[in-house]
Amino acid sequence: DPSVEDPSYLSRLSVAFWSTLLPTLAVGVFLVSTVFFFNYYNVLRGDIGVFLNALVGVIAVVYCVNRLANAALEPRLPNWRLIPVETGPARWLVRLTTAMAVVIGVNNFLSVVNDKMGSPLSLTIARSFVATIIVGVILILMGLLKPFKAADGSWRPWPAWLRYTAVAIGLFTIATALLGYIGLAIFVSLQVVVTGTILVTAYIGFLSARAISEEGGFANTSIGRWLSTNSSYEESALDQLGLVVSVAINLMIVLVFLPLILLMWGFQPGDIQAWGYKLATGLTIGSVTISVTGILTGIIVFIIGYFLTRWFQGWLDGSVMARGKVDTGVRNSIRLAVGYAGVALAALVGVSAAGIDLSNLALVAGALSLGIGFGLQNVVSNFVSGLILLAERPFKVGDWIVAGDISGTVKKISVRATEIETFQRQSVILPNSNLINNAVGNWTHRNKLGRIDIKVGVAYGSDVKQAHATLLEIARGHPLVLKNPEPFVLFTNFGPAALEFEIRVFLADVMNGNIVQNDIRFAVLDVFADQHIEIPSAPRAVVETKKHDAWPIDDDQIEAEFAEKERAAAEAAAEAKRLAKSGRRIRKPDPD
Repeated sequence: DPSVEDPSYLSRLSVAFWSTLLPTLAVGVFLVSTVFFFNYYNVLRGDIGVFLNALVGVIAVVYCVNRLANAALEPRLPNWRLIPVETGPARWLVRLTTAMAVVIGVNNFLSVVNDKMGSPLSLTIARSFVATIIVGVILILMGLLKPFKAADGSWRPWPAWLRYTAVAIGLFTIATALLGYIGLAIFVSLQVVVTGTILVTAYIGFLSARAISEEGGFANTSIGRWLSTNSSYEESALDQLGLVVSVAINLMIVLVFLPLILLMWGFQPGDIQAWGYKLATGLTIGSVTISVTGILTGIIVFIIGYFLTRWFQGWLDGSVMARGKVDTGVRNSIRLAVGYAGVALAALVGVSAAGIDLSNLALVAGALSLGIGFGLQNVVSNFVSGLILLAERPFKVGDWIVAGDISGTVKKISVRATEIETFQRQSVILPNSNLINNAVGNWTHRNKLGRIDIKVGVAYGSDVKQAHATLLEIARGHPLVLKNPEPFVLFTNFGPAALEFEIRVFLADVMNGNIVQNDIRFAVLDVFADQHIEIPSAPRAVVETKKHDAWPIDDDQIEAEFAEKERAAAEAAAEAKRLAKSGRRIRKPDPD
């Protein structure tokens, strides 16, 4: 799509791979069909038929090479370019690659013509010599091309290893031709064009498969976006499906391109067919027979059974149980049970379709049962507990349960553990065996009806009956409190600091308990303040702290004050001594 400014790496890989493979296969099928019908109805002469067969091969090779070069380099669409080269060098690379394919194709076609026409050997050697020299020169030109532009505007060459490899192959082809090894030079040239094209296409396919298998890769494809929009698949399910698609693409690449490479390297079609038949029908190792066809059949049967199970789950949940107004927890339990049973059945049928005799596994299963009993006893215990929870249904998804110190809403019940979301939005994964072996409280087991208790303290000396009537009126006045069972206020105790009351109200939905408690407490504060009913508080202990004298700031001032005190004391002592000598008594001051 030319309007896409920044396509993803996966999109560019997919476009390069499929825009090469699919058109080439379409052209190949057309050409092969044409030749087949011409030969079947004997429309052409024998020699013309041979020429046509050779021409068809040339057209297929040239078309495939041109499609691959255009798909990887995209001279007209820089945004979709798989190899980040500049536009000018991209055009030259496409031209050189196509020219090399044309040269090799024409040489092969002329070799068929020369063989059919009985041309002299010198003409064949000259033709092959010219073709190999041209291919070698093109390889050297491609290696010496500078396709990248630096930030300062200067042109940069290919990486050293790629540049030296291309130049070395080109020089080797030219050297072997000049030394007289024309057959070797032709073989190298042919492998560079045809085998190189096959390997590059397969490598792009492998890269596409790896990109699809990465996390979130399949979800970003057009098929993944369509499935995400039109189905209930979550992101994790799409990632798993991406792994399956990746394996399928890799398998297809091996099945398509490996025979082509073997043919190019001189293997006969009969040998390849015999190997494929033996691999498909089964390889016998001792008493075990491994059949690729059987394994693929088993995998396909399991995939079909898996998707049929998921479809039946959705149909049963959305069409049958939803119309029957079945409880959400019951629907979830039935859906999980159907899912586990369907996947187990699909696995058994798939194993049988793969040709694996289940009776042979009985001895192995018996030997492993002892180890499983000791090593996986906790896992088995949780699994069995999960089945009991799904069957007995002591709680369901959406219930508010209390299990030990954990209180929250049930989010998911699986065969191993149960997910509980606390009111702090923390997800707690609790093993099912803990829920079976320990006490579990369920606030919403049969319905959401529940009672909440609110404690209120009234000061001693208050009018107790007035306080009781006031609390009862406040409870009855709340819109969420049920009239039946009616609210009740209990005088619970003569506390050490207050008269203790407890408001007990029933709610249609106990999940609203915090809201009702908040409203009633605020109402109690407001009404008690209007009616002068005191709510006592616990006495607080008053702790007096001894204040220490501040550390002196000015030493000179402290010394002066001390000297003044000493002088005054000395004067008082001298005055007392003088009065003692004169015989006069010291008179006490009068009280104020």
